[in-house]
Amino acid sequence: MIKKCKNCGGKLYFSPKDKGAKCVSCSSVFPIKYEYNFNKKPFSENVELEVNSLAGSLKSIKCASCGANIMLNKQQIQAKCPYCGSTTLTETKNGKLMYIDSIIPFTISKKEAISKFKATLLKKFYANKKVFNKLKEEDVVGNYINAFVFDLNIAASYGGVLSYTHQYKDKDGNTQTVTKFKNVSGVHNKFIKNLTIESDSYLTQGDMVQILPFDYASAVTFEDDFLHGNVMEYKDSSFNDCFNKAEQIAKKIIEREILQKYNCEDVVSLTISPSYISKEYNYCLLPVYFFNSVYKNKHYRVLQNGQTGKFGKFPKDGLRIFLTVLFASIIVVGAIFLIWFLV
Repeated sequence: MIKKCKNCGGKLYFSPKDKGAKCVSCSSVFPIKYEYNFNKKPFSENVELEVNSLAGSLKSIKCASCGANIMLNKQQIQAKCPYCGSTTLTETKNGKLMYIDSIIPFTISKKEAISKFKATLLKKFYANKKVFNKLKEEDVVGNYINAFVFDLNIAASYGGVLSYTHQYKDKDGNTQTVTKFKNVSGVHNKFIKNLTIESDSYLTQGDMVQILPFDYASAVTFEDDFLHGNVMEYKDSSFNDCFNKAEQIAKKIIEREILQKYNCEDVVSLTISPSYISKEYNYCLLPVYFFNSVYKNKHYRVLQNGQTGKFGKFPKDGLRIFLTVLFASIIVVGAIFLIWFLV
């Protein structure tokens, strides 16, 4: 790992534009090797394999405010917690570090991210613009989040009962409802590629879904130097826990396709039993910017995909939403009265 600027001894940060570690003092750039790699491996190979070499170049930090664990390179002195924005961080003993298969480096600089954030915020009519009115550069943290990316080739046997509801008018003009039932069974084949499961308890799978997708073709072999100026999420969800989440998502996908096959939306009962033809994974670090703000003693956070620029959900302006609903209601009520008056 490049510890400091070889020309002036200054601090380094990762520059997406220069694809290297750049000095904050003299702007010298030290290129980082981009070895493109996103190979997946079977579950039997290196699952939860620990690696000790990372412990020599990284340090573990715990946030005193929210309890989150993050990793920094050992030369990094100052940082903010990406989850709550706190600067009250204490160094702790390194826990188990898992072998990292790949990393997607940031392609958007922090300044570009902030510029995109402000422009997007202005365009969102119902976003609460007051929350991030005083956003500063130090409120934005580049965080590499951990994810297991699965390829699942599934032959799922299924069986159950579906119901179909039909309405019609009888001879007296009354609406009648008839429900019919159908027994179904079979095997549904499904290949799910790059199913991405976030592996940190301080984020949810819903947070991850908001900023997907990532372009995994641009993933490279992990190098410590990508962490300059950024932090790395500490994985605290096990491989098995993440696979269980992937399996539940896969079942929902298969159930949806089965119902589409039978042109049915109502399920009386449906059992799906997946059998795996193949299961592969890649343990990858994904670039995400965390925008943090405290407004009226409440913490707000917005995520941005550090590769594509896609944003997660912005906090809503409750007053603006209320006024919109009120205005729409007045128009509807006014229209009803106008029709009644004219009639």
